[in-house]
Amino acid sequence: MPEPTLASLDRKTLADFHAVLRELTQLIGEENEILAVPAEQLPPEMVRRKEELSERYARLTVALRPRASALHAAGALDPTAVEADIRALVRRLKENQALLNARKAATALRVEAVMKALAERERRDGHGYSAAGETLPRGRAGAAGLHLSA
Repeated sequence: MPEPTLASLDRKTLADFHAVLRELTQLIGEENEILAVPAEQLPPEMVRRKEELSERYARLTVALRPRASALHAAGALDPTAVEADIRALVRRLKENQALLNARKAATALRVEAVMKALAERERRDGHGYSAAGETLPRGRAGAAGLHLSA
């Protein structure tokens, strides 16, 4: 089998780049569908795959950058098509970030509501909580306890 040429390696790198770009865009679209349903959880394997693809996309982008002009001149690279594909990825990433931010805000509101309820209960019942989260009897909620009310 003959040695691969620089041009054939460039074409393979470009093909890999396109494949990763398509898969990453599709995966983020699927993730966005899950994030749009508040009760749905992201499968850990999906998150891992997104991280793997993102790292590979970054490496391939760096590898292709200095060869883009030569690939374009050889007719192997259509910059308009690549730009359109990258813009599609960016749109999905922006939607992804907005959905993640909404989830983060909702979680913060839930945590705040729980903390307020616990603080109110502490004020009402006169109980504190140990470092392990156990209720301390009245009068024993001294310095060692966790006080939730301000």
